[in-house]
Amino acid sequence: MRMVLLIAMVLLVIGSGPVLALDASICNPGSDIIYYPNGDLKSCNLKDITILSGVTCNMLSNAEFYELGMLKSCITKNFFLYEDLVCNEYSQISFYPSGKLEGCVLATRVEVDDKICVEQQPIALFETGRLKTCSTPR
Repeated sequence: MRMVLLIAMVLLVIGSGPVLALDASICNPGSDIIYYPNGDLKSCNLKDITILSGVTCNMLSNAEFYELGMLKSCITKNFFLYEDLVCNEYSQISFYPSGKLEGCVLATRVEVDDKICVEQQPIALFETGRLKTCSTPR
């Protein structure tokens, strides 16, 4: 039993690291597939619902990647929880190369840096996590 648990933990740790060397097998056949000069995948339309860097990205939507394989942006399939923010389903989400949230469409009203940001509107953050912009109540 301990051995099974140990193997499961090792697989979880290995599987939770950054996705490297993405290939076009995740892309919708016949769609535009763009590569970096070094051959790494830069962007494409996804053929299936795909989990990328912990985000469930919707099928047939565009996904962009940084050169090292980390997700840059996609259209979400599900709600995405990032710290105290809930990003809406079926909306654009983007990340910095560090993996920190750059922006999304909020699913719920939230207070960030002493400002109220309303639901169903975009929020943008600096890489430090500080608020860059959001829509406030009228």
